[in-house]
Amino acid sequence: MIDVTVEIEKIINQMDNSLIGSYDVNDGKTYFCKTKWARVGKTIKDSLGNEFLIQEVAEDSYIIAEQKVVTDPVINLDGLCFLTPPFWITGTKLSTNREWTIANDHLESKLPLIWMLEVVNETGYGGESAIERDMELNLFFLDETDPAQYYTKDHRVNVVQPMQNLMVEFIATIKRLRIYKTVTEYTFKTFSRFGVEQDNGVIENILDANLSGISLNITLSKYKENCKIC
Repeated sequence: MIDVTVEIEKIINQMDNSLIGSYDVNDGKTYFCKTKWARVGKTIKDSLGNEFLIQEVAEDSYIIAEQKVVTDPVINLDGLCFLTPPFWITGTKLSTNREWTIANDHLESKLPLIWMLEVVNETGYGGESAIERDMELNLFFLDETDPAQYYTKDHRVNVVQPMQNLMVEFIATIKRLRIYKTVTEYTFKTFSRFGVEQDNGVIENILDANLSGISLNITLSKYKENCKIC
């Protein structure tokens, strides 16, 4: 039986971070059917590896981005593009905070973050069942926010919504993998500020960074490897 942390990491590694856009020379916008977890201030790359800094995002409509290193002639964001893939970590609050903090000195390289909170409850099934086990997961989809400059609406538009789209892509990835039972129900909670909150506001970050995002509770059912359904 494969460990649950390996199962989830395999799913995350198969998430699709690609976008296909069309640059409009008249308005300087690159139009996309899906913008996924693109957000202002983050990097997006084209198929040649050119990096662009996102200036504006209209969800599932367009992105305005400028070259991080301007060339002559100027290259515009067009065609096949790639968002930064999520950084994956699992553990308790204390262990995750330590491991995530020391993983890299550059915050941008560790975001967006998908964190699976341990301990995970699992239910196993006998030989008469096509299901190997159910895994009750508590996952967080997080990215940095700016508490000094953002109001609640800003947190939600600039961070929470992109992280909700990251969560949607995670669930869509599960649905593409036939080894797992189709997910039909899940619950999630949004965090304008991801921290310990009292009546006077957030007083302590759960991780050592200013983050916003989504908490997802989902039960993932895996079929047995030799099951004909798979």
